[in-house]
Amino acid sequence: MKRFFARIRDYRKPIAWISVLGAAVLLVYMLMVPPVVGVADNGDFARVMGASGIAPLDPNESYDDRYFAYSHTKYAYGGYAAGGYVSTHIFLVALSGWISRIFSWQTYDIRFLGACYIALFATALYLLARHTPAATGKKTTAIAASVVALLVVWIFGDIGYAAYFQSFFGEPYALVGMLLAVASAFAISTTEKPTGKLLALFIGAALAIASSKIQNAPLGFAFALLAWRMMGLRPDRRWHRQVLAGVCILIAGSVLMIVAAPDRLKHTNLYQSIFFGVLKDSPDVAGDMRELGIPEKYAVLAGTNYFQKDTAIPQRDPTLREEVLERLSHKDIAMFYLKHPGRFIGKLEKAAANGASIRPYYLGNFDREAGKAPGTIAYTFSGWSEWKANRMPHTLGWFAGIYAVFIAGLAVWWRLRPDRKSRLKAETLAIVALTGLMAIVIPIVGDGEADLGKHLFMFNVSFDMIVVSILAFAAYGLLRLPALIGARMRKG
Repeated sequence: MKRFFARIRDYRKPIAWISVLGAAVLLVYMLMVPPVVGVADNGDFARVMGASGIAPLDPNESYDDRYFAYSHTKYAYGGYAAGGYVSTHIFLVALSGWISRIFSWQTYDIRFLGACYIALFATALYLLARHTPAATGKKTTAIAASVVALLVVWIFGDIGYAAYFQSFFGEPYALVGMLLAVASAFAISTTEKPTGKLLALFIGAALAIASSKIQNAPLGFAFALLAWRMMGLRPDRRWHRQVLAGVCILIAGSVLMIVAAPDRLKHTNLYQSIFFGVLKDSPDVAGDMRELGIPEKYAVLAGTNYFQKDTAIPQRDPTLREEVLERLSHKDIAMFYLKHPGRFIGKLEKAAANGASIRPYYLGNFDREAGKAPGTIAYTFSGWSEWKANRMPHTLGWFAGIYAVFIAGLAVWWRLRPDRKSRLKAETLAIVALTGLMAIVIPIVGDGEADLGKHLFMFNVSFDMIVVSILAFAAYGLLRLPALIGARMRKG
């Protein structure tokens, strides 16, 4: 046995495979073994289902059965109808539908989509464990890889994240995109000669993040900058052309997401930004409206959201659209907050209060056939998400402090490690932090306080990646400690 282990040049590879197997077993058990776990529809599924060839199994299903209380395992197949929703997420859902058709022509089983997400999650996990930075020796490197794998599974395999895998929300698509983007960037920075395949994986994952939903589109520019930094890892022209092509794809994809957003969605978000954002809880509604150039008569809408019923003036009123929604833009909202930083900090404090919930607790996790009460939530393997939601501080100061310490640590690392590959690792984690900052600012400017908990999903992902990084750094420090002590004792 000792000879067998002695022959293994790098323990990270078998550890990566063991981690993948363990994670797959855990996720399949949690999600797919009856009672099946998913996330109920809040009304967002239709725009993805219609374009992906999926339809409700029962068109006459009651509102209470279709939305909020119960998730659904079985669906019907439908036509491919363009609904103005632009996202590469549609292709993954459609792919799961094609795979499902191989096994059943009658009904679509959402567990095939769950299987696709598990495969993507496993790929990211493998790359992160396989390309964990080397420690002081073979055994310590193996321990470090094991710690990283366990942290990723513990935090991102949590049911709060995993339940999304069996839903048509864009959140799990963005999550696996983020994990794959970071994992492939670390693989590229660790490999002696990075390959075009790894670069393609990075570009595809970053594009998935940017195109998962409109509010994530600006993140594509940040990842394009990171891709540009990969240019110097190889001197050959082929690599340079591949990197340049990837940068162009990310920029074009982000621009397309922003430009192609349907006017209806833009107007919805702008209404939320104004009336459920700037004017919600405003100390001077009339003054804010004058500053934004909004007619006085619309003061009755302050504090209302776009989907609220029985408002004094209907949200779809053509005059409201002409006098407010077509005249203002999100740039005006951003400028308002720049002029009133105190008001913006107040909104950030509200976001921080909602920024620790990974999952939407108002959406049930079980199919009606499971026999659970309406809105029942699954708590298997929920240690991390429940600790965050119930015990971790939910203040702006807490989050700002963690981000500040993390960014300062990255700056020191970048300064002390002048080699390009080490700096690329630090820059990758800096993009993770930047993603979190953008993910908390963009929803406030772009959608007000509407469904803040769900809209801060990417903020949660970014923060949790920072937690994994900090804990991994701590593990590396502890692993290096005996060697440092030994070196000092030899000197003494």
